[in-house]
Amino acid sequence: MTDPRRIDFSTIDPTVHDEGVGDREAQVDGTRWALVEYAPGHGRADWCETPHSGYLISGTLTYEFEDGREPFHLAPGEAFALPPQPRHRGRNEGATPARLFIIDALA
Repeated sequence: MTDPRRIDFSTIDPTVHDEGVGDREAQVDGTRWALVEYAPGHGRADWCETPHSGYLISGTLTYEFEDGREPFHLAPGEAFALPPQPRHRGRNEGATPARLFIIDALA
């Protein structure tokens, strides 16, 4: 591990992945830490196979899965773990922004 450090996401320029979905990310000891926001009614267009661990801070978020299994719905305060398979994608079906914190392995 490196020396102790503070990560101030407010100073990191956002990256937009899909319309209405963006994040501020930092690399921390071989992992990607990201503060992600989904605007109401927006989601990821492509399927993802990166494993994620995360925590929903506010709003609601639904993850659907490529293999057709039942989607799961997250509420504020819930944590989640997504394996690489089945591939997944998130969508905010709520009326307020969904904000989450995720950690995943770097490619």
